[in-house]
Amino acid sequence: MPDRSPVFVILLLLIASAPSVDARPKTKDDIPQASFQDNAKRILQVLESKRNCCRLQVCCG
Repeated sequence: MPDRSPVFVILLLLIASAPSVDARPKTKDDIPQASFQDNAKRILQVLESKRNCCRLQVCCG
C-alpha cells in the first residue's frame, strides 16, 4: 500500500490557501469591523480629552 501522506499534506495546504466565501452577500449597510474600532477609539479620545479639559477647568461647559 503506497504512502499517501504527501498527497494529504498538499490537499491540506490547498484547502488552507483557498479564498474564503461569506455565507451571506454584502449589502450597502455592511460596515467593516475596522470602522467600528475606529469609532470606538475616537469616542474614547473625545471623552478622555473632555475629562482632562474639565480637570483644568479650561473648557467645561
